[in-house]
Amino acid sequence: MGVIGVAAGAATLTVIAAATAAGVVVAKKAIHPRPKRTVTVVDVDSASITIPSDEQTRCPGEYRVYFHDGQHSILVGDVLDDDGRHVRRTILGEPEILPAADDKLVWSGYLLDTPASVSSSFEEVAITADGDTRKAWYFPVDGATTWAIHVHGIHSGRQAILRAVPDTLSAGMSSLVIGYRGDVEDGRGLPATFGTDEWQDLDAAMRHAVDHGAERLVLVGWSMGATIALHAAARSTLRKRIDAMILVCPALDWFAALRAGASKAGFPGFLGSMGAVTLTIPGLARFAGLQKAIPMRWMRPTPPAGLPILLVHSSGDRDVPLSVSKRFAATPGAAATLVEIAPCPHGMELNREPQLFHGSIARFLSRKAALSTASTEHE
Repeated sequence: MGVIGVAAGAATLTVIAAATAAGVVVAKKAIHPRPKRTVTVVDVDSASITIPSDEQTRCPGEYRVYFHDGQHSILVGDVLDDDGRHVRRTILGEPEILPAADDKLVWSGYLLDTPASVSSSFEEVAITADGDTRKAWYFPVDGATTWAIHVHGIHSGRQAILRAVPDTLSAGMSSLVIGYRGDVEDGRGLPATFGTDEWQDLDAAMRHAVDHGAERLVLVGWSMGATIALHAAARSTLRKRIDAMILVCPALDWFAALRAGASKAGFPGFLGSMGAVTLTIPGLARFAGLQKAIPMRWMRPTPPAGLPILLVHSSGDRDVPLSVSKRFAATPGAAATLVEIAPCPHGMELNREPQLFHGSIARFLSRKAALSTASTEHE
């Protein structure tokens, strides 16, 4: 081999090594918990708050913002004015404590963030999986034989998905809001496995529901919670009891999600793809922090044939592309319906268009009898 050939070979190896290292870095960032993004208060009075303007803070709708390290929160509403640099929004209600200028805010869609704000009739129950016990909130409905199980997204917790529980309660379903290994309530800082391990905690919750009177199940998954629900629908011994699924801002393709995340952060999208591939290769997955690699086919779960699924997803989601939900819904054999929400950040579909969100779920669940018949057709 000549000098040119040796140089070319060395350059190729350098590029491969650099791409591999970048893939490991991206993979680590994707699967490990990280601090919540904050915005700084510019000005505040009793009726309004002014903050930097970005795609999140200027999006229409009502939102909850946390301050003082999450000890306090207020609800904000309509945009009053936006000059491109700062946006001023209404403060809803009459909160006892307001943030001050220069306070750091965590912006969220958590309109309901305590179980008591959903219903005074709730219980905290314990569910055990693989020797670990996790807490869940149980909202009973007298005489209900169908239970809805709500599953939150990556690096999140139970409070994130309370806002959809009224929909399943209104449909006459007892509702269970669960946690799982590696979430913010776990406290161990475990890496996410994109449902590879977490689905077993949903499986345990399904068993708990059946042991306490549930005959049929509806799974409600947000973001990675959708991945977890799909793995349970494919692998749980109780999968034939699942009547339907409601998947909000669903993560249905982790290659696409990591590409989108890299692009959103200002990096080439292919680095996200490298990160996703890293998690499927045993040696590299361990470098990223996983005990075992994720099977590549599990990075893109498929819809169970014949199982009714409602997808609720925004065209403005820059974390999980809407195009993936469209492709998922068009999969041969899928019984999926996609409801597209006006542009908003990931996970803010309910906040952006509450009437369409709640109405779509109500219509979907009103077909309960039809769903029960259809659910016996899938394996």
